[in-house]
Amino acid sequence: MLKQIKCFHAVVRAGSFSEAAEQCYISQSAISQQVQALERELGVKLLKRENRHFSLTPAGGRIYQGIR
Repeated sequence: MLKQIKCFHAVVRAGSFSEAAEQCYISQSAISQQVQALERELGVKLLKRENRHFSLTPAGGRIYQGIR
């Protein structure tokens, strides 16, 4: 779960899945899968995805604040 949290943090901090993937030295699809796995494990949506953009859900915002 730690890797998933790190990936989620990187995505939010970078504001982009592709930028976060570069920073974490993994593919964009791998970082997306890590965030989705975290969402499944926690049982909540963390990000609201719209086309190529995303925003934090209320739960995602609380979790992000807790790990900053």
